[in-house]
Amino acid sequence: MIFKKSFALLLVIIFIFTSVLANFSWAAEVSQKALLADLSQIEKTIYGTISTQPLVERVEYLEKEMVGRTLPGTITNRVKQLKDFVITGTMEEPSLIFKINTSQWTLDNQISNQPLITKIENLENLLFGKTSEDVLAMRAEAIFSLCFKEGKPQFTEVILPAGTLILIKFLNQVSSNKSEEGETFNFQVAENIFIEEKLVIPANTQGVGKVSEAKKATLLARPGKLTLEFEKISALDGTPLQLVLGEEAKEENKRIAVAVGVGVLGLIILSNPVGLIAGALVPGKNVKIEEGTEMFLQIEQDTPVIALVP
Repeated sequence: MIFKKSFALLLVIIFIFTSVLANFSWAAEVSQKALLADLSQIEKTIYGTISTQPLVERVEYLEKEMVGRTLPGTITNRVKQLKDFVITGTMEEPSLIFKINTSQWTLDNQISNQPLITKIENLENLLFGKTSEDVLAMRAEAIFSLCFKEGKPQFTEVILPAGTLILIKFLNQVSSNKSEEGETFNFQVAENIFIEEKLVIPANTQGVGKVSEAKKATLLARPGKLTLEFEKISALDGTPLQLVLGEEAKEENKRIAVAVGVGVLGLIILSNPVGLIAGALVPGKNVKIEEGTEMFLQIEQDTPVIALVP
C-alpha cells in the first residue's frame, strides 16, 4: 500500500514538473517571437529591410545608430527601449517617427511611406543642404527643433474610432486586363483626418496596395475581375492602421460612383472586408480604376494615436 501511494505521488510530481517545463518552454517561445517581431518592426521602420545578423549584433547596431553606444540591461529591455524611442513614444517625449512625420508634414504638406532614414536624409538635404554624420537621435532632434522654432508642437492622445471614413486617391491605374497578380500600386489619403479637431492622418499620407487577383474579361461572357488589398497606412505618429471597405464606405462610394465609373461601382457591389473584389457589371467588360480615382475606405478598429493640435 505504501509503495502504491509513493508511486502515485511520484507520478503526480512528474506530471507537475513536466507541465511546468512545458509552460515555461511555451512562454519562452512566445517571448522570443515577440522580441524578434519588435526588433524586425524597428529595423523595417528605420531602414525598410530586416537584418539577418545574430540578435545581439542587430540590437547593438541599432543602439549605436540611435545614440552612439550600447545600452545597459537585458536584451529584452534594450529592445523595448529602442521600440519606445523609435515607434511608441510617450506624451512627455514623442517617438522618432512622430518628430520626423510632423516635420515632413510641416515642410511638404505630406508624409511619404519611405523608411525613416530616407525621410531624415531628405529633410536634412532640404533644410541644411547636406546629410549629417551624427547619430539618428541628434539628427531627428535638429530637424524637429528647426521646424518648430517656437517650441514643441502641442500634441495629445486620442482614439481613432473604428469605421472612420478615409478618402483615398489612386496614384496608378489598375485594371483586370493589364495588371498582374502581385503587382503593387500606390495611393494616398485625399483629405486631412481630424478627431476632436486634432490631426491624426494628414492629407497626402501615402500607402501601397497589391493586386492579389486579376482576371481578364472574355468576349461577351465573363466579366473582368480584380482583387485589391491595401497595406496598412501610418497615422501621424507612425501607428499602423488597417483600412477596410465597411458598410458606410460602400454607401459613400455608391454616392460618388457615377463620377468615377463602372469599375469602382463593381468594386462596391462585389466586396468583402479582407480584400476589395471588383467585377465589371457588363459581361465582356474589364475592370479599370483610373489614376486619380477617389474612393472611401474605413479604419478597421479603435486605435489610440498621438495627434497634433493645430
